[in-house]
Amino acid sequence: MNARIPFKAGSQLLAMSSLELLLAAATYSSLGVVLPFMVMDLEWSWAQAGFGFTVLGAVTGVASSVPPFLIRRVGVRNTILIGGVLACIGLYLLHGVESLPQYYIAAAICGLAYPMMASIPTTFLVSRLFQRQSTALGVAATISGIGTVVGPLMVLGVLALEGQTWRNYWEYQAIALLAAAVLCAIIVGLERRFTRPAREELVAAEAEAAAPTVMPDQVELPPTRSSRHIYRTTVDWTTKAAMRTTQFKILAAAYCLNMMCLVTVTSLSVGHLVERGVSETVAAGMLSIEALIAVLIRAFSGVLGDIFDPKHLVSFALFATMIGCAVLALTTDHVMLLFYAVGTGIGFGTTQLACTVLLLNYFGRKYNLELFSAMCVTGAISALGPLIGGVIRDVSGSFSLIFILLSVLSAGVFMVVLFMKPPYLEDLSSTEGDPVGDADIKYGQMAE
Repeated sequence: MNARIPFKAGSQLLAMSSLELLLAAATYSSLGVVLPFMVMDLEWSWAQAGFGFTVLGAVTGVASSVPPFLIRRVGVRNTILIGGVLACIGLYLLHGVESLPQYYIAAAICGLAYPMMASIPTTFLVSRLFQRQSTALGVAATISGIGTVVGPLMVLGVLALEGQTWRNYWEYQAIALLAAAVLCAIIVGLERRFTRPAREELVAAEAEAAAPTVMPDQVELPPTRSSRHIYRTTVDWTTKAAMRTTQFKILAAAYCLNMMCLVTVTSLSVGHLVERGVSETVAAGMLSIEALIAVLIRAFSGVLGDIFDPKHLVSFALFATMIGCAVLALTTDHVMLLFYAVGTGIGFGTTQLACTVLLLNYFGRKYNLELFSAMCVTGAISALGPLIGGVIRDVSGSFSLIFILLSVLSAGVFMVVLFMKPPYLEDLSSTEGDPVGDADIKYGQMAE
């Protein structure tokens, strides 16, 4: 069979991934490096500064319920445009921030915009354009992940220019992100179905169920020998039925913990290492190494997710995160810090991708938009990480305890995921009639 990726589908994947690249660089990745300069200039405490990161993460998580609403009603293209305008406003407000309320409002607006241009619309497009969804998601995550690599470097590059301050940096990012969102919306809009409200596909559920599973622009590829040992449901679970399963709760917990580790390490690791005697250049460099590892592992994990059970990828990623956070908490040796960068890089680069693929494998494509956004909403809890870390720093004088706590939590979730099995359909069918439309499918059935 023809395994080429259609030009239009490839262009849309590249556009969405590039937009998320700049978005990640302009927000989470940059704020962790800019924050020490803002703390110094505006005379904030670390608890106050860390709360801004908490606002950004919390609103991003809670606002993850907004993209499905918009995509179902105005389409993917218009959702991206709305997010671009909001992100531009939020970043420009950061440029002129003078007080804590302004800082928190700007962070909240950026958090509201983030999910409209990030993994939720990307996953929606991938699930409708590609047959090998894990590989396609791996490609998207690899490209977008470059943003976490270049973000700190972009900050240091702008600040190295004569007369440039952190305020100039936020101004430049506001302009660049708006331009990127407009260009991405144009490319995505080349496909007419992405300009229309996506609720049309739910209204036509009966017709879709009878139609071939390969969409017009999908790349139809024969399953490999190994892929037949991956559990893939052959029916589409309803949102309510899927969210009642233990498996969904476990995946949400893994995703939430991964996000908590990510935002905490990104926002506090530079300040933590500098306070312990590591140079600012080395501390920021370790953050970039971590991000580079995450980028490289995403492409590899995406391919592996179509060959081996993604559950094993989640388990390995959580174990690596556990090691990385422990090393960050306990040492300042430059060689040992590489274990922190590599461990957390593997964890951050693999966990979200593998959890996303498992959602598709366990519960199907039709309602994945709502399910994935619901999993992202739980990530709002992760925003407590920087706040707790800032409070711990102000009370104890060190950030070490927060990274130890994250390591312990990673170990606990790792053990749960390790013994997780695919969901039963019969149990829910007996209590809700036929929640997924096919109560006869058996536990553990593999996709051919």
